[in-house]
Amino acid sequence: MPTLRWIGKEAVVNHHHTVPFHLLKDVQELSVGDPGSGNLIVEGDNLLALKALLPYYAGQVKCIYIDPPYNTGNEGWAYNDNVNSPVMKEWLGQVVGKEGETLDRHDRWLCMMYPRLALLRKFLREDGAIFVSIDDNEVQNLRAIMDDIYGKKNFVAQFVWNTEGHTDNQFHIKVNHEYLVMYATKETTLKLGFVVDPNTREGSNLWAGYAENSITKNGPGNPASEITLPIGFPTETEELQLPETNVPAGLIEAMNEKRHTSNQLKAQFGRVQFPLRFDSMEARNKHLINKCRVYSGWANANKLRNFIDAGCVPIADDDGMQIRFFISSKGVIYYRKDRGDQARNILSVLRNLGTTEKMRAELESMGIKFQYPKPKELLRHIVRVGSDEGDLVMDSFAGSGTTAHAAIELNSSSKIQRRFILIQMPWENDEQRTKDKNLTRDITAERIKRVAQGYTNLKGEVVAGLGGGFRYCRLSEPLFDEKGKIRESVKFAELARHVYFTETGEPLPKERVPNTPLIGIHHGVGVYLLYNGILKDKTTNGGNVLTSKVLVELPEHEGPKVVYGTACRLGAARLRREGIVFKQLPYRLRIDAP
Repeated sequence: MPTLRWIGKEAVVNHHHTVPFHLLKDVQELSVGDPGSGNLIVEGDNLLALKALLPYYAGQVKCIYIDPPYNTGNEGWAYNDNVNSPVMKEWLGQVVGKEGETLDRHDRWLCMMYPRLALLRKFLREDGAIFVSIDDNEVQNLRAIMDDIYGKKNFVAQFVWNTEGHTDNQFHIKVNHEYLVMYATKETTLKLGFVVDPNTREGSNLWAGYAENSITKNGPGNPASEITLPIGFPTETEELQLPETNVPAGLIEAMNEKRHTSNQLKAQFGRVQFPLRFDSMEARNKHLINKCRVYSGWANANKLRNFIDAGCVPIADDDGMQIRFFISSKGVIYYRKDRGDQARNILSVLRNLGTTEKMRAELESMGIKFQYPKPKELLRHIVRVGSDEGDLVMDSFAGSGTTAHAAIELNSSSKIQRRFILIQMPWENDEQRTKDKNLTRDITAERIKRVAQGYTNLKGEVVAGLGGGFRYCRLSEPLFDEKGKIRESVKFAELARHVYFTETGEPLPKERVPNTPLIGIHHGVGVYLLYNGILKDKTTNGGNVLTSKVLVELPEHEGPKVVYGTACRLGAARLRREGIVFKQLPYRLRIDAP
């Protein structure tokens, strides 16, 4: 299979493994509402922030949306990842220019995007999906690296968003679209939300909450069979009087042997109405008053028979929704699936979902200036497609915070709240780096604060808050110091989450870390951590060394054990008898990190 090559690829394809773990530091004065609501805004470089969040959220996110630099040459972004490569070091601090000004601009964009996309995949649930906004500058390169990271078979769709923006320019072709590239963790387990595209025609049954179709389907994949419709079978009309079908000679044989399609059969035998009626079809009060044998190829023969066997009352479909069958005024059998609020009609072309100009104007009315915000209508649609109530949504290129704004608006009419994680750099480039200006604090978080708590717009009108809150964090120091040792300031609970994630690849399934060396059990294996005197200094080095005395103090677990500590005084034979695998800190924590 063809693969994409670029300058620096060898240096970055595994870079996400070597990114150091940083700790998260709560900034209580910038948090809003209930910090335990599950919403989070992280200030910092998204590569470092994603690695810091892995021990808490790996495999937990249902829907990821990102709006990375499009690499048009106008963003002024610089490659700044700390990769040990001469190429990367040469790029550090150099602002990416326009096409022709910076020959390696596409290479640098790919080097920036690859490790971030690789880390984001680790956050997705088995039924999750990621959406990436992009335009023509990098869409082909994005698809290539997404195929590499997520798997080509997990490509779901490339949405075309009609931006509906200004087209009063002098270009020969006025481009008024962008893309949203969508990949699933696993296409086979992907679960989409129940969404009806706003451009679905007004009279569609989807708005009424049901799907309805004829079940007659003659063709090679739908062998013909006879079904007897019993007395009491429902009809669409109050009364029905249809005679037995005058079956043309050879029609039954052609249906059985040649398995023509309906159109071919009608072309050969004239105007034939399917299904064929072997008896007259009569109804009163919307129900058959006589048995009627019908003959056709069927799209849902087994479900129709189940409906009849159940006494012609609605039955549950495979997805739990109710389906029923009825006869139309022309004698055609239809099924109707009552979907309620679970109708779905997701179109690949996205129209009438807001504009950047309108979103910018709304932000300005809130007292917030941001040049190119994505419209909340678009993000509301994407969040609904990719998630359901109660799910976790992530945006690691958060910008002005539209993803969280969309989630909060959806929450205002939901019983179970969606949660969000936003990551945003405090500055988009070095030219903005001042003490008084902080994009994450002054735009991203401030916008979500006003949406949640309410505000007074520039016209003096009071806009009510929609509720909700968030925890605000900054990246703290790395887990390890410059000598490779665990920093003395690291607390037991902080290290425990990293140890459990390193060992299992999954977050610790507890909101609060237990105050015990047994920090968790994964697939029958007990994971232990000896650190910071967790055993109350009863033994050598505060209980950080595995000795015979410490072994007695450990909480019991019937099964194999993995013990992390600074040293081990037990012999190999004793460890085998006890079912223990010992891993030394900090060495094994560094080399085993996912």
